[in-house]
Amino acid sequence: LAMHCKIAQKISRDADLLDKAKGNLERWIAKSQDPLPQYLREWQEILKRPWPEIAELITSMSEDATRLRSSSPFAGILSDDERNRIYAAFRA
Repeated sequence: LAMHCKIAQKISRDADLLDKAKGNLERWIAKSQDPLPQYLREWQEILKRPWPEIAELITSMSEDATRLRSSSPFAGILSDDERNRIYAAFRA
């Protein structure tokens, strides 16, 4: 959740970063076999929504949001340093 909150902040400041998540999803779909897994279909629909709706979902504490974060296409948006700071904050 903390990582996705930071991701939402970054994309809110630079909307072009959302293209990275879309590209990740496209690659996953291209490598997937039919039938397309449910989580990929869900992310396809989610990433078609306006950014504020996507941001709300990825930062939500709902069960669906928690489940979807486990297969998040937002890999590569946070730098190693940003991820390490988040990990460190939760180890403290």
